[in-house]
Amino acid sequence: MILENFYRSFFTWIELKLAADNWLWKATLVSVAIALFLAFPPYTLLIDHFRPGGVKLDAWVFIHNQAQDLFHPKDMDYDVRRENMIFRWTLPLFSFLTNGNILIILFAQAFLGVLFLKRIGNYVYVLCQDKAVTALVILSIANTFVSVWTFADIHGYGDGFAYFFLLAALLSRNPLIIFFSLQAAFFTDERAVIAGGYLLLWWMVAKAYEKDDFSFLGIFRRFFTKESLVVWLAWIVYFGIRFYVQDKYFPNHSYSTIGTPVLFADAHRNGLGSSIWATFEGTWLIILAAFLILWLTKKYWLVLALFIGFIVLTATGIYVHDLDRALAYGFPFILLSLHILIQTTSIATIRLILFFTAVVCVTHLEVFYMGYNRILWLEPLPVKIFMYIDHFAGWNFFG
Repeated sequence: MILENFYRSFFTWIELKLAADNWLWKATLVSVAIALFLAFPPYTLLIDHFRPGGVKLDAWVFIHNQAQDLFHPKDMDYDVRRENMIFRWTLPLFSFLTNGNILIILFAQAFLGVLFLKRIGNYVYVLCQDKAVTALVILSIANTFVSVWTFADIHGYGDGFAYFFLLAALLSRNPLIIFFSLQAAFFTDERAVIAGGYLLLWWMVAKAYEKDDFSFLGIFRRFFTKESLVVWLAWIVYFGIRFYVQDKYFPNHSYSTIGTPVLFADAHRNGLGSSIWATFEGTWLIILAAFLILWLTKKYWLVLALFIGFIVLTATGIYVHDLDRALAYGFPFILLSLHILIQTTSIATIRLILFFTAVVCVTHLEVFYMGYNRILWLEPLPVKIFMYIDHFAGWNFFG
């Protein structure tokens, strides 16, 4: 009874807080503030990068080299990471446009991270017309890896750009916006190329409910609808450019790190379970609820398609060291699961699911796997401040 009263009081309170005209921006910015307070980014590494004699973040060094000469970057064979970056051109373009100003690029990525959450909020509210549901979705996703990494990635990987451009393609019906957003995402990181397939699943689900057609033939046809055809075209153009550039400028290029899945090696295998859980955290409740609804309503072809998609996400992720970054490209699964719930379930039920989703996402520590059996976590802001004081005071409470 006490829990029930608290639950009702909570939604009364949150509806009151969301009564203003600018409620969506308020929900977005408050969610970002909570996320950054609980998982403060490692900005001290960036300070060390700029300090004379400090340890340089190698990705930024190579991005600068690419910006100077995209097809002949110097020191390409200096580090294995550079080998993987030669076809990632979005950040070098930003570096060229900003004269190599890393801070401007990071501010741009953080700004797109805020817009990423707000656009998700816009979509959810249009779909369900419920401010509380929308706010809880924003709060939940803000406190998962896909959002936190947008602010915490000071290393020069640029995943925040790729996440945003993938979302822009996913939520648009304009073929030009879809195409150029996908190109921007693809040339940010190869993981986004695989994520194009998750967009096909997204439109497949949306069209299935729109047409009320869940047959095998209907589902198969939707892999070739207007939006889906743009993805196929974007893939063709991307690989055409990539193969041409590789043949002309990097004829000896290969990914030496790709072979057997690295997560099967002794030095890595402890990260898979942690990452599968921690990348999605409480949003697993949304995903599992959607799969359960599809199963109970006997939409087995949708279940099979989405299950195969999730297997692809996991299977491709285990080939890389930083598994969480790879799995986070599967954020469309969260959105299509929300779409299924909103289309088939009452708002009261969705509120209940999202309440517990938000609780888990907010209270769960932000941990991620960086390879070599290293599970890292981002400390809350008060802990980060204490660590900073400890470093200069020489107390050595932290290793």
